[in-house]
Amino acid sequence: MGTLALLLFSSPIQHRGPETAVTIAEAAAAEGHSVSVYLLADGVYCTSRALLDAPEPTVVHRFRALPRSVELVNCVTCARFRGLGDGALLENARNGTLEELVERITSADAFLAFTGES
Repeated sequence: MGTLALLLFSSPIQHRGPETAVTIAEAAAAEGHSVSVYLLADGVYCTSRALLDAPEPTVVHRFRALPRSVELVNCVTCARFRGLGDGALLENARNGTLEELVERITSADAFLAFTGES
């Protein structure tokens, strides 16, 4: 099976990018592909435990439900700047380095970046 790397910049609250990214990650993982999602800027909020308390389910619930085989990695600088230390993250997410992003991109068979505001 192939390796897919996704890069997500968009907030889970105001943009469609996270919905699209999590749908692609779910589908690729279901087909047996290795998937990693690297989150930068406001994308790190997709791994915030605090957003699980929203009155209605959000895309964060879908990120939480991803199989353990899908790697969720935040830019540690972006996450900490936004108050998301290791204890504030979903159980299946972690903070990582930009070097890890480079490794994911260079080793992936396919790479998709969700950088837009829509």
